[in-house]
Amino acid sequence: MNIFPKLPNFDDLFKRVSVAFKEEDRSSLLIKNVINSIGIKGIGILISLILIPLSIKYVGAVNYGIWLTISSVVGWMTNFDLGLGNGLRNRITEDYALKKYDDGKKYVSTTYAVMFLISAIFFVLFLLVHTFVDWTNVFNTPSELAAKVDLIVILVLISFCSQFVFQIISVVLTAVHLSYKANVITSISLVISLIGVLCLTYFTEENLIYLVLVLAFSIVISLILYSIYFYSNELKVFKPEFRKIDFGKTKSLFGVGWLFFLIQLGNLVLYQTSNLIIANVLSLEDVSVFNVVYKYFSALFMIISVILNPYWSAFSDAYVLQDFAWIKKSLVKLRKIFFAFFVLNAICVLISPFVFKVWLGDSLLIPFAVSWSLGVYFIAFFWYNLHATFIFGVGKLYIQVFSVIISAGVNIPLSIFLGRIYGLPGVIFSNIIVFSFLGLVTYMQVQKIVNRKAIGFWNK
Repeated sequence: MNIFPKLPNFDDLFKRVSVAFKEEDRSSLLIKNVINSIGIKGIGILISLILIPLSIKYVGAVNYGIWLTISSVVGWMTNFDLGLGNGLRNRITEDYALKKYDDGKKYVSTTYAVMFLISAIFFVLFLLVHTFVDWTNVFNTPSELAAKVDLIVILVLISFCSQFVFQIISVVLTAVHLSYKANVITSISLVISLIGVLCLTYFTEENLIYLVLVLAFSIVISLILYSIYFYSNELKVFKPEFRKIDFGKTKSLFGVGWLFFLIQLGNLVLYQTSNLIIANVLSLEDVSVFNVVYKYFSALFMIISVILNPYWSAFSDAYVLQDFAWIKKSLVKLRKIFFAFFVLNAICVLISPFVFKVWLGDSLLIPFAVSWSLGVYFIAFFWYNLHATFIFGVGKLYIQVFSVIISAGVNIPLSIFLGRIYGLPGVIFSNIIVFSFLGLVTYMQVQKIVNRKAIGFWNK
């Protein structure tokens, strides 16, 4: 018995879009996005690496851990778009290719309206329960910081509610194959953050509230400025208008979006709960240690992973055209990149003690066990993302939904159990286990699909 409702014809959507994208265009778009993204991401990574020791020096490791924990937990809501982001991306890609700009404008306007309503409802509900929650217990912070933690939670929530709405500009840019320009938003916000933190360091005394204001609202400022610019220029045809809001479009926006939403929920648990678990099972200083080492290894991952991002749409196009030769060739290339990443990642593990000494000085002690365990984690994480990109591109999501939800359900108790036994490396071991499982499942599904042997749930 099929427990899922019948999905709209995902392949048919891309058949109509594929008219606009021949194979040579597919490859040239990939190259353009990859080259530009590497440069932009590289700048962003460099700035973020500079920001970390500056922030720790300004407020200390424990206070920085408070910011990281609160921002990661409250930041979950930016992913609760019910799959609308992916639904909008697919619709805009189609309308852009077929030059149905007015229809695309309706989808963009409607998405902004729905996102605003969701954000407003969430904010009101939060205010109703806020006074009944002891946030010092939730985040394992000293009781004397109760008033400060309450204020930080509200400030961070306002920031992320704003991001929830304004981040739609990134979806639209990605949909029209300008993903590298979407990456500029983060880089601009990091520049604003760096300038702000430098000013705080030179002109104020230690103040966690000031740091939160700078780090939380720099991205909001960047998104607003970027939205104004692009909707007045390159994306003028999709500029949102109040009169173009059509809530009848909402159903179409969801499409396979509800499956993406379930995957998002699972990913939230996998990606975002570590800080909260570490803060409660271990300490706030361990939160800082975890995030510093994570940032170090993610720098290499982010630079190489920009190659993956444009492949989502390219795999979609190739699959609809049944161009399995191109798909297999591309997968071989991506797996070669994975092995290059494996080697570079191993080098990063070996040199990490020296890097942390130069980068952080004596402000934070980094155990080598945390470094090598996170190095292994990123290997499993990259392997999973490599194959998940293909799965998301072709829209065969049922297996992903089940495997991600199962992994998310296992990860929390396993992280707590291993964290209590092995400390911080134990929490990371849990993530390694679940992403190794996900990597195996996605690899098996990819092989079945490209070899045309996928049947049943493997092909849904």
